[in-house]
Amino acid sequence: MKKYDCIVAGAGVSGFAAAIGARQAGASVLLFDREHSVGGTAVYALTPVLGGWHRDHRIGGAADMLIEYLEKHNAVCWRNNNADTEEDVLQQAMLTLLEQAGVEMLFDAELAGAACQDNRIISIKIQHGGVVEEFSADNFVDATGDAALAVMAGALTTVPPPELSMTKTLMFKVSDLHGFDKTSIKKRFREKSFPVANQNEFMGTQLLNENEAILNLTAAVGNAADSAEYERMKLELAGQIPVIVEWLRKEFPEFADIKVVKTASKMGVRYTRSIVGRRQLTMSDMANPEPPAEPVATCGSYIGGHYIDCYASPWGHSITGKPAIPYGALRSKNIDNLLAAGRIIDVDPKVISAVRLCANCMASGHAAGVAAALNIPEYKELEKELIRQNCRLTKQEG
Repeated sequence: MKKYDCIVAGAGVSGFAAAIGARQAGASVLLFDREHSVGGTAVYALTPVLGGWHRDHRIGGAADMLIEYLEKHNAVCWRNNNADTEEDVLQQAMLTLLEQAGVEMLFDAELAGAACQDNRIISIKIQHGGVVEEFSADNFVDATGDAALAVMAGALTTVPPPELSMTKTLMFKVSDLHGFDKTSIKKRFREKSFPVANQNEFMGTQLLNENEAILNLTAAVGNAADSAEYERMKLELAGQIPVIVEWLRKEFPEFADIKVVKTASKMGVRYTRSIVGRRQLTMSDMANPEPPAEPVATCGSYIGGHYIDCYASPWGHSITGKPAIPYGALRSKNIDNLLAAGRIIDVDPKVISAVRLCANCMASGHAAGVAAALNIPEYKELEKELIRQNCRLTKQEG
């Protein structure tokens, strides 16, 4: 049985950052994922729209490493504080940075079990190539997006009701655009009757190739933690795409000749399950002008999007204070050597929008990876290493 200092489950953007952070802290790291390569939702759900950054106020750590790599290779376009790229370009950039960091990777690898003793994960089983292998580590990071490792290890978790879990989406890419003035399209969109009743906001992103865009217009509601519900929603979303495309061709001259050139292989799930941690990120934190004690990563600037009846939820608003993700939100309450990263950290469901965007997932992932590498230390030791690795722990002024 091979042993590592840290094993990271899930190679999306949060797992990528966790692996980078752990390696920079000197740990041996295994990063694995059930998909064919890195990228997670950003690649396989067709969302290479890296929201949550500001071009002039970065968040540090692995997130900035990735953005700087893309900028160096002229592979990113800044629009509305989103760093837009292409899914294959993003995937290759992540792979290159992980290889340069010395992270060991395993793909097409399904988590098959977890053995625990005395409130600790002792080992996990991974099915790969028809064989089940066992791996052990001192500490583990769950970056699966659905808390799969936490569930298998018996960690306390919570599933929000569907009305608090945000809409699900099946993204699709179109070509042959005739211009893409998003501000104008959004205004005209609101004046029309869209065929998907609970989608009243135009969401689409022009890509590096200005002739193409990824459209985020499908919407379904349900519990994605339930396998039958997941499949029902995915079929429902797939059925919406041809209806939406035909409507767009008729209603907008920009889309008169569009063709669907790619549909996401994976449904876009914004929120499924959270761990129960040692400190929840709450609505009160969002309103507090000062960050919480023991901050380890920055929050987003808005809460309440992608509601089940329309885009904006009843509690949706911009965040004007300086909230941050507290250390305790990453730490499992009952499994001592398990940390969470990305959208599964302990968070009030109404606050999920502040932690689920790519930049914030990378920020919490980097912190979780460093904490795992340092054997889940006291906060001051973690803070020192995060600062050494150029991580921004709280929101910058301005």
